[in-house]
Amino acid sequence: MCRARLGELHDFRAEREVILCAGAYNSPHLLMLSGIGAAGILGLLQIPVVEDLPSVGQNLQDHPASGLTWAHDQPVSLLDALTEENLAAFVSGGRGPLTSNIAEAGGFVRSSADLDAPDIQFHAAPALYVDEPVFEHGFGVGPCVLTPASRGLLAPLSPDPTAKPYILHNYYSEESDMARMVHGIRLAMEIARQPALAPYTTRPYYTPASDSEEDLRAHIRAQTFTLYHPVGTCRMGSDEEAVVDTKLRVRGLDGLRVIDASVMPTVPRGNTNAPTIAIAERAADLIKGLAPLREQPAGEAVAHAG
Repeated sequence: MCRARLGELHDFRAEREVILCAGAYNSPHLLMLSGIGAAGILGLLQIPVVEDLPSVGQNLQDHPASGLTWAHDQPVSLLDALTEENLAAFVSGGRGPLTSNIAEAGGFVRSSADLDAPDIQFHAAPALYVDEPVFEHGFGVGPCVLTPASRGLLAPLSPDPTAKPYILHNYYSEESDMARMVHGIRLAMEIARQPALAPYTTRPYYTPASDSEEDLRAHIRAQTFTLYHPVGTCRMGSDEEAVVDTKLRVRGLDGLRVIDASVMPTVPRGNTNAPTIAIAERAADLIKGLAPLREQPAGEAVAHAG
């Protein structure tokens, strides 16, 4: 094992190929720092160009989310989850509020009856989602846009690998995304007005000033946040603009693959965890030279599945 000291340079070489799986932010950043990206950007930073791939760092997508939050006096939120009693219940038997996944309820809806599948997802949580410490019981519900049309980008600001890259998500740069979020917020407000939720929505904390279009859009602009689903910055495809081919190999280079959510051409209609695992499983077969199970004789498929 090599123990590097500050200021020392070490040269590591792979015998077969290099696998890059640093995520939708770090994978394109590492590629560009290594000279793989748009030649114009790399030239400005005096990074020697290894392969001119303008699409590296482009096509950034995410699920923008916004929501509504209320404080209340009902002792049923996660405010007191960290009491000694709850800690003991969790440690001894996996019971109590610390077993919560926070977003305990949710749902999927279509913003238009003409759509074939839902384009908005709702999350509801028995907690206050706020920026500052607030010691009150709370409840929150909010939508996210599952199929955003907006696209962002990522680019290095320095050849220094410890410097953070420039990240622009560009949320709502496409009006259709904002219109669908407005629809989602309206529906969330309607849900919150139902009698079953009345005891938990007594004190508005983060809510629109009114039901007007202007106030809804102002609320969305002030209260949008990520659901931590960035994808697309090393897009896979068979076209000349793709960063990696259908076998996840970086175009124009030998011995380099990208295997993470950055290769997804579009963000899926849900969490990215399972699709990323599926990409990794398929990549393992590609690296080993195995054909997909559907292309194998039945006997071989059973053998590989085991």
